[in-house]
Order: sequence, then structure tokens, then C-alpha cells
Amino acid sequence: MNSHKVTLEISETLFEQLSLLADLKEESIEYLAIEIIAAKLPCLIQRESQLKQLLEAIKPDSIHSEIGL
Repeated sequence: MNSHKVTLEISETLFEQLSLLADLKEESIEYLAIEIIAAKLPCLIQRESQLKQLLEAIKPDSIHSEIGL
């Protein structure tokens, strides 16, 4: 599997939370960041896909009829 390097700039608060979790789990911050992203991505992709489908289904005529124009 190919991998890519990503550099992130995050807030101090977020870093501290990630660091605390890393300490508690005895894992690296980098590993936990990857785990969190990997766990959350499928849900986000599905939600955004559904929203896109709903928005694409909206036609100007249906909007006008909803607001009484």
C-alpha cells in the first residue's frame, strides 16, 4: 500500500487532547491521529454523499412551490 505524508497544523487544545489520549493508550500521536481519521471518514463520506444527493434533487420549481411563489 502506498502512503502519503500529511502535515497538519492544529490548535494547542486539540494537540493537548490528542497528547493526553496518546499517553493513556501508550500510542504515538501520529498513530492515534491516523486511527481517528480512518474511523471517522466512512461516516463523513456517507453523510456528505447523502447531503449532495438531497441538494441535487432540489429544483428551482420545487423551491418556489414550497414558499408559495
